[in-house]
Amino acid sequence: MRLKDEHPKLFRQLHPTRNAGIDLGSVTNSSNDMVWWICPAGHEWRETPLQRRSDMVWKQGDIYACLYCVAPGCTVNSCGHRRFQSGKDSIFRVLGHPCDKCEITEHARRILDAHADDVPTAIGVLENSALYALFCSRGSEVVEWWEHIFPLVEGYFVRMLCLYVAIDKVQFRQQRKWTESAVLGACMLRIIKVLPQSCQKAMYSAVPADAGHFRQNYMPDVYPHEIKWALKKAGFDILDTPLGSDIKDRVQFLEQQRFSANGEMPPVHLKDRHYPTFDHVSFDREKGASATLQHFRPMEFSPRITAVRLTLGESTPAAMDDPLGRSYIGYAPDLSPEELWERARGLWKLRADYVAASSTALVVFDRKVVLVASISGASFHRDALAIVGAPKSDHPLIGRPDPLHTPNPLAHGTFDQGQVS
Repeated sequence: MRLKDEHPKLFRQLHPTRNAGIDLGSVTNSSNDMVWWICPAGHEWRETPLQRRSDMVWKQGDIYACLYCVAPGCTVNSCGHRRFQSGKDSIFRVLGHPCDKCEITEHARRILDAHADDVPTAIGVLENSALYALFCSRGSEVVEWWEHIFPLVEGYFVRMLCLYVAIDKVQFRQQRKWTESAVLGACMLRIIKVLPQSCQKAMYSAVPADAGHFRQNYMPDVYPHEIKWALKKAGFDILDTPLGSDIKDRVQFLEQQRFSANGEMPPVHLKDRHYPTFDHVSFDREKGASATLQHFRPMEFSPRITAVRLTLGESTPAAMDDPLGRSYIGYAPDLSPEELWERARGLWKLRADYVAASSTALVVFDRKVVLVASISGASFHRDALAIVGAPKSDHPLIGRPDPLHTPNPLAHGTFDQGQVS
C-alpha cells in the first residue's frame, strides 16, 4: 500500500526537495529504499519508509517521532544506517561518513565501473604469462573441441583479470598485490571443472601447485574480504555460474554433429555477466611456456567420483510382493557385503539419469558409509528402480562419514577421490 494512503502524516514528512528522481506518490509503506525526511522541527535525515513507520522502542509509542528530536543512544551514519546502544552512558552521535557496509558497497561499485576499462592490462598479463600459455597449449592437445570452447575460456580469464586490475586501481596500489599463479590457477580450475572428465587429469598437469580457488564469496589475494560479498551484492558472479552450462551445451552439440549435421551452435548470452569486449591477440604459447617454466610444479590431480547415496533404516521385513524377491530390507550389522547390497540397491524413486551418470553407489546408515558398490545399470519396477552393480567390500570409504552429507535420504553428487584416500 502507498505511504500517502495509509500514513498521510508520515507522507507529508517526506523531504520535498532532496528526493530528486523519486515519485513520492508511489512510495510504499514497506519500501526498503532510503529516502529523505524532514520533521516539523526541521531535522533532515535518511531512513526507509519501513523503518519510519515501525514501532521501535525509542519512539515510545509515537510512530511519528523524529530520531533527532528524541536523540536516543545511537550512532547515525551519513548513509542513514544507524546502530543503537543501550545503557545509561550511551549518547546520540551523527557521523559524516557512511557505515562500513555502505562504504564497501560503494567500493565494489567503483571497481565494477572500472572493470571494462582494464582490458588492455589484462590482455597484456595473458600475453606474457607462461602459465596461461601452457594451459592453452595443453587444452589444444587434450580437449577435442578446444577451438570451439576457447572463446569462452579466454573470455573468463580476461573477465577475472580485469577485476583484479580494477581492484588495484581503485585501491591506489602502485604494484600488483596478487600472484599470477594464484589468480590464473583459480581461473584454470574453474574451467577444468566443467570440461569432460576424460581430459581433466591431463589438464590438471598444466595448473600450478599454488593455484587459488574461486568460490561464490571468495577470491584469492583480495582484501578486505568484505569486497567479495559486496561484489556479489552488486551483481558480479565470481564463478559466472552459467559458464558451465555454456561449455557443456557447446560440447554436447558438437558431439551430436558426429551423427547429424543439423542445428546451430547454442548461443551464449553474456549480457549482465560482466564480460568486457576485447579482441583476441594471438601469441606463441609454446615458446612462452618453454622459456619460463623450468621450475613449474603442477597441481596434484584428485579425480572426482560421481555417486548416488542411498540411506538405509533399521532392518525390517520386505513387502510380500517385493519385485526383487527379498525377505528383508534395511541395515543389519551381521550381513555380508552381498547381502547388504541386495537389501540396499532398491527399490528407490530415484532419477534414472542420476544413476546413469554415476559410477558409484554409497550405502549410508546413521550418517556413515556402510557399503560402496559399483554401478553397471538399473532395473525398473513400476514407479521405482533398483540399481544393478557389485559391492566393493574393501573400499576405503566404508566406515567414514557420508561425503555427500545432505539431509535427504537420496542424493546425487560428486566428491574428490582424495576424500577416500
